[in-house]
Amino acid sequence: MGGTSDYKGLITHGPWGGSGGKKWVYILQCPVEKIIVRHGTVVDSIEFQTNCSKGAPQSSLFGDKISRSTSKVTTISMDSPNEYLMSISGTVGSVPGYNVVVKSICFKTNLNLYGPYGIDRGTAFSYEVKDEVIVGFHGLTNSYYLNAIGVYAIHKSPASPPTSTYEGKIKIELCCSKSIMKLPRDAGPWGACGGQPWDDGVFSTIKQVRVHLGELNVIYGLQFEYLKSDGKSVLSEIHGGTHGVKIHLVNLDDNGEFLTGISGFCGPVKGFEGLEAVLSIKFHTNLRIHGPYGEDRGAGYVSYSSTASSGKVVGFHGKSNGFLSAIGVHMKYF
Repeated sequence: MGGTSDYKGLITHGPWGGSGGKKWVYILQCPVEKIIVRHGTVVDSIEFQTNCSKGAPQSSLFGDKISRSTSKVTTISMDSPNEYLMSISGTVGSVPGYNVVVKSICFKTNLNLYGPYGIDRGTAFSYEVKDEVIVGFHGLTNSYYLNAIGVYAIHKSPASPPTSTYEGKIKIELCCSKSIMKLPRDAGPWGACGGQPWDDGVFSTIKQVRVHLGELNVIYGLQFEYLKSDGKSVLSEIHGGTHGVKIHLVNLDDNGEFLTGISGFCGPVKGFEGLEAVLSIKFHTNLRIHGPYGEDRGAGYVSYSSTASSGKVVGFHGKSNGFLSAIGVHMKYF
């Protein structure tokens, strides 16, 4: 998910994980030098270290402060400012007694790939910078595990390298005038990490969505009718499976209705051990909410949403594994 944050001018991605726990926010004052991850079967905690004054390093830890006997402590030492974060990814899933937490996490920089740390199972999430700079993190913690993690970013000026964003403190006022990019951007996909990728591209608008459902607790497939800039209609392939027994038509009103985002749940498919997919979906427009379609809640379900942004959906992308394994949107932000 993406959109403006509580911090004026910052773009929010995530958080990915559970909905419980205490909210935490970490805004970088200078580039990250170290990331310390405590991990076992899940991610116990994450700690960020910076050194703005080249004196004593400044640390901020989120999650369990005490490592368990079964946990490992991994320190990522980055060659800042020459090395900087390009993406984070991982998996989230349920833990008995603690609902959904971050089960694994991976960091990619312009120079290296670190991780995954934890057990790489569950529902996948990912964020990769394209025309943005990571300037902070946020999430939820229950003091025992890292419940959820997300990213704060700002739009990167084409004339400036990523490290130029830092001058002692982040210049929030710089990004206020550029907080939302006008060109289409990707959000998601949310869902399982496996499956065959697909991408419909970008169109003028979405006219209709066909939701394929069956007896299982899963979205079997989606098909979209797009309008091109010349007004001609284009019908996409069916993304997912064609073995659904019901087709729900989501018709967008010709009187100015357009898609602004999607939300729903993803998780394990009943009767298919180890297989995860998109289990339900809602289509948010500027006038109403269509849905939910599919099974909206259950054990091990993880919510997803792209609705924090103020913009228009201009296309879809995702993955297929016989069902709709993941779904994402192309957004044009206002």
